[in-house]
Amino acid sequence: MAGLVIALLATSAPAQSRRLLPVPSKSAVAFDATHPLGDFGGRADGVTGEFQADISDLRAGVTGVLRVRAAALRTGNESRDRDMRRLLEVERYPEIRFTIGGVDASFNSITAAADVLLTVKGGLALRGVERPLAFLARARIRDDRIWVRGESQFRLTDFGIKPPTRLFFSVGNTVAISFDLTLEPAE
Repeated sequence: MAGLVIALLATSAPAQSRRLLPVPSKSAVAFDATHPLGDFGGRADGVTGEFQADISDLRAGVTGVLRVRAAALRTGNESRDRDMRRLLEVERYPEIRFTIGGVDASFNSITAAADVLLTVKGGLALRGVERPLAFLARARIRDDRIWVRGESQFRLTDFGIKPPTRLFFSVGNTVAISFDLTLEPAE
């Protein structure tokens, strides 16, 4: 495994972009929503996607897409989950997707020594609508893989979604979202 990290970070070779894939068992997306009778959150494990980056020279550009099955989101309350799947129209729009448009980094390379702070800009596609979104994130090499975690927030109404009502109270329009990914080079 140490050889993998050395090969990824080798600086004597010309910059080389690599294809990186999320490790499904170590990658998830989550959200937090507000409600007057109690805030709640949800999570989906096993996210998929594909990224292209030279982790030794992030200035060369980072591209990619992160995907989650909308029906995989779970809050721990089956009734709320059914309502959420209906609201997201998971049969018609089975995928939630974030496509990277650009990345600004505090350092030029990802190492095991310190977190690299990132601003990840792109487009979030939810229920058939895509809107620009930026995540504040951090990345580092951890256990011979690349760990990336980020967070942002969006308004449901920006995606044509009316905040749902439960027990006569509406869920807050602003939803916090996050991702926690472990990436490894594709073979």
